[in-house]
Amino acid sequence: MTDGCSLFATKLRAWRAHAGAHGRVTQEMLADMLGVSVDAIGKYERSLSFIRGDLEHRLSEALGWSHDEIVACREDWEARRAAPARGAYRLLDDEVVDAVYNGSWRDAALASIALAIEEFDALPEELAANERVFLPIYDAFRDHWAVVMRGDRMVAKWTLPFLNPEDEELFRTGRLIEADLSLERMRRPILPGTYFGYSPAVVIRRGHEAVGPLLLSSFVSFLETLARREVYLHGMGSISVSLGGAQICRDLGMTRLGTHCLDPGYELWELPGSAIPASIFGRRSPFLRRCYRDVFGS
Repeated sequence: MTDGCSLFATKLRAWRAHAGAHGRVTQEMLADMLGVSVDAIGKYERSLSFIRGDLEHRLSEALGWSHDEIVACREDWEARRAAPARGAYRLLDDEVVDAVYNGSWRDAALASIALAIEEFDALPEELAANERVFLPIYDAFRDHWAVVMRGDRMVAKWTLPFLNPEDEELFRTGRLIEADLSLERMRRPILPGTYFGYSPAVVIRRGHEAVGPLLLSSFVSFLETLARREVYLHGMGSISVSLGGAQICRDLGMTRLGTHCLDPGYELWELPGSAIPASIFGRRSPFLRRCYRDVFGS
């Protein structure tokens, strides 16, 4: 079986974090809802086991998961069992933060910013990752970024804050300057609606390409959590600053819009909401495919 986090584990933890009317649903509460032991929930969330087939219906009845979501989790689990181990990759979570960063999510955020600085050390100041701009954003929007660890080292990450309409226009015309951004200029997805997501960094360390599926699963889970709140992306944009970055954008199904004002080698990429059903995200999640088709058509 592969190491790292299964789709089932990722979705369960995300559901517990957002399903409570007055806060996080505990493992004990979830165990009671599914009619299993707390130990079983712990194993599910550590990717050590999958719910028994005769209990799968409870995921639908108690948690509201669709048939497609349950099948996707089962297929992911079966694929993991059949695949060779790829290394001890796991998503950054409270347990890892406690063990590696002494319980400080702020220190973890600083480390993730340092990862981007390390990987993109030749960028001009206007687009370079920096603590002044991004630490307040990471603090305020903890669900809008994810990191994959190997041991106590960060090896991959994604980030997706939401831009206001004025900054979305700057992005589309190649004039967005990250150094000018601030927490006050980010949109907060409190109410249902459509938003524009901007990714300042997708990082995969060289030699850790096998982490891709886990990084993708974490992003799909993020989009699914938003969709359950009727929050959708009418577009998702990024600026590639390297050949590898441009290839990631292509692999995600993004379309090249043009170039950035700072350097013609920096390219603008976008994935419209209407394209998500046919993208890698829609192929990975039948739930997202259905939701985005309902909202944007196909």
